[in-house]
Amino acid sequence: MSSLICQILIVEDNENIREILTPMLEMWLEERAIDAEIHDVSNGVEALAWVRSRGIPDLLLLDVRMPVMNGAEFLHQIAKLGHDMRKQTLLLTGYADDLEEHLGSDALLMRHLRKPFMAPELFAELDKIVDKQGF
Repeated sequence: MSSLICQILIVEDNENIREILTPMLEMWLEERAIDAEIHDVSNGVEALAWVRSRGIPDLLLLDVRMPVMNGAEFLHQIAKLGHDMRKQTLLLTGYADDLEEHLGSDALLMRHLRKPFMAPELFAELDKIVDKQGF
């Protein structure tokens, strides 16, 4: 990775999951010597505001089913701004039907992880995204 700091955004309505994800991500980043800042928000509206003020994150962990604005609607709003975040997005879902129901064929273009998950599963999915992104 370059000398720039990687920006990671967690969009998850469950505070407990956000609190668990942060140290897991810190461990993953340390093991791979990636310099990053981790940010978290609780819904798509907050995520959209974050993107508008901070820019597109290098890596996005996105819950599919959330109140206020779900993950699919967030991605749709980002696309309307001219950004395609599918390659740097890891979808998080606790429901088997969420991906197809909310995202349709776009779900096939993104990595996803079923909740609950363990650190090795998360790390494997993140590695696949990072390998494709080249950072």
